[in-house]
Amino acid sequence: MTRSFHLRTSRAAGPFHAAFFVALALSFSTLFACIAPAHPPATTTTAEEPYESMSASIAMGNPDAALSSYEKALASKPQSNATRVLHGRLLMIAGKLDEAREEFNLVLAADDRNTDALYNLSLVAGLQDRLDEQESLLHQVVAIDPNYADALAALGDNALGAGDATGAITYYDRALAADARNIGALIGSGEIQSRAKAWAAAAELFTRALVVQPDYPFAYIDRAQARAAMSDADGALDDLSKAISIDPHYSWSYIDRGKIYAARAHEAEAIADFDVALKLDPDEFEGYALRADARASTGDTAGAIADWNHVVSLKPDYGYAYAPLAELEWKVGDWTRARAAFLQAYQFDAGDHSLALCAALCALLQGKSGDVTKLVEPVLAQVPADSWQHDVARLLVDRGFETAFLGRVDRERNSSLKARLLFYAAMNSFAAGLDRVGLTYLTQIDGKGAPSAVETDLARSELARRNTASGN
Repeated sequence: MTRSFHLRTSRAAGPFHAAFFVALALSFSTLFACIAPAHPPATTTTAEEPYESMSASIAMGNPDAALSSYEKALASKPQSNATRVLHGRLLMIAGKLDEAREEFNLVLAADDRNTDALYNLSLVAGLQDRLDEQESLLHQVVAIDPNYADALAALGDNALGAGDATGAITYYDRALAADARNIGALIGSGEIQSRAKAWAAAAELFTRALVVQPDYPFAYIDRAQARAAMSDADGALDDLSKAISIDPHYSWSYIDRGKIYAARAHEAEAIADFDVALKLDPDEFEGYALRADARASTGDTAGAIADWNHVVSLKPDYGYAYAPLAELEWKVGDWTRARAAFLQAYQFDAGDHSLALCAALCALLQGKSGDVTKLVEPVLAQVPADSWQHDVARLLVDRGFETAFLGRVDRERNSSLKARLLFYAAMNSFAAGLDRVGLTYLTQIDGKGAPSAVETDLARSELARRNTASGN
């Protein structure tokens, strides 16, 4: 089963670009430089100069400690607009959005053209799902300062989220003209290039973003996608490993790295990554699907079946799960479960009549001829009378048609289709107790079946299962 490499960033969660919050944290260093004394005294205390401890607290993911340090240091000092904006940003990162809103509004009451306060108030509005207010505030910022790069990048993100790639790139270009190092505009522009499959351009933009912020994990994840698309698997693995070292708790980094390992037939490494991803997020059905594929490739049929069953328990409408699950149940000879899974797969892909025919085969192998008739009826009603599917359906319900069917097999010149027909002939023979005949047909299939045909995998599994059972 083929699944695409996923672009995973927190942009998918809402209108906010993940890079904005990186830029928000980075902006503290600029503000610290503005607020801290230009020539600090020879002897300092944390209370007199808290900025280093604040930066460290934010870097360690403890904004409450930074907020406490700030409030203690300035409790007895008058606050300028710059310090109030800093306070509001700390409140925002600590999740105290209403208090942050109040602080920014206090700044605007004194200076209604304060672009820093307006921009940060727009961030609060976005986090509170006040999207119209957020957009209005961003436009106010750029009306006052047309070169306010963060606001331009935010407007670009909003345009991109609304499906307006042209508008988005206009805003991103304006942001980069004002500040070539604006991480929001770099990441957003890179995503537009990724969507256009301009992978080299996308990778270059993500690289520029990493020059600005070397520890931003999503830039590595996004660049890994571009590198993988350019067949640079080693580069993609390096980027995903770096992202994992920075943020080991983001499950999709492991899933995307596991996909690359699986594509290179490094199943053990892939399974190890999927294991970690599923420990971090036990409800992510795709992780189980990917691990099921990898387990099946290693011969861990029971593990693969368990994973596919977990997929359908989490997401019953994930139609892609049922065909591989049916094939695995066939492999272990559980005709009842295989039949049920084939029928589920047929519900999701009604144009693939092989799925219904394989379900009918399961009933035939169980000796339930009445069920076989019911299962092939939809096929007989939908396919042309001269089609191979029609002939297979007739074979399964009419023993007298076997000679005519074998004649069609002999006349077939398409090797892939002939292999499919031989599979049904083989299974029909097994159901009639003619095991040697069935094995003869199966051995004729080897190497001729189309890789994408369900019958190819089933023929291979059936031959291996019967050889194992006979001790060969």
